[in-house]
Amino acid sequence: MNKTLYLMAHMHLKADEADAFEQTFREHARASRAKPGCLFFYLVREEGDRSKYSTMEAWENHDYFEQHVADDEHDKFQAKLQPVLREEVDARLYELIQGMD
Repeated sequence: MNKTLYLMAHMHLKADEADAFEQTFREHARASRAKPGCLFFYLVREEGDRSKYSTMEAWENHDYFEQHVADDEHDKFQAKLQPVLREEVDARLYELIQGMD
């Protein structure tokens, strides 16, 4: 079965880079939402710590997610992100147990 893929990625940026990098995050989120198979792509920042961001995203299936991470836009975003990270991105896949019904 080809089920919906949910991903959360937590990123901790160098403190002096966070505000300047936010527009890059916004552009990546906008581009990701426009890709085939993207059901949602949210970018959030931790309240009280402007250097901690997370993405919450859902893809129709694993194939669409793989296309997302394999394209040029994602590669360019990652190349910009890596130098401003304080630590490695913590990305995890999830299964939906209960929706908002």
